Amino acid sequence: MDDADAILVTASNGLSISEGLNLFANDKKLKEVLGDLVDKYHLPNLLTALVFKYPNQLDYWRMVARVVEYYGNNYEISNYMQDIMQDIKKIIGNKSYFVWTSNIDHHFALVGLTNLFEIEGNWFEGVCSNHPAEHSVHYLASKLHEIYEKDQAGTLTEADILKAY
Repeated sequence: MDDADAILVTASNGLSISEGLNLFANDKKLKEVLGDLVDKYHLPNLLTALVFKYPNQLDYWRMVARVVEYYGNNYEISNYMQDIMQDIKKIIGNKSYFVWTSNIDHHFALVGLTNLFEIEGNWFEGVCSNHPAEHSVHYLASKLHEIYEKDQAGTLTEADILKAY
């Protein structure tokens, strides 16, 4: 490591699981995060919820907003992640580094690392699915928070959800 010109940091689902985000679990947290959508659509885990073909856009965006609110907007770094990040930063030192991860949780950025390649994207950013080559990446955290708040208040309507353009 001392002679390396740069460091490549990689991580996948195990790191997310250690932070409480288990895409494969069917546990009480699933119901806590997704609420009524679990029973309504018989969702066995978060991974299924994220790829499920919802019959309407309102429930799709409810699901997205609930997941992002819980695991993104309300994310608090655990002691475990703090320790790992301190170790990684110590290893990196002043060297160039790059983080390559399949995790969508954006936790590397939320703990202060940069130079990220989130190969499967992250849930704070979006691109128009109808015309991705014509549109830039949009930061969605505040809009998803707004959708979440309206969902929780029972005032969410079709006019509030994100639209492809």
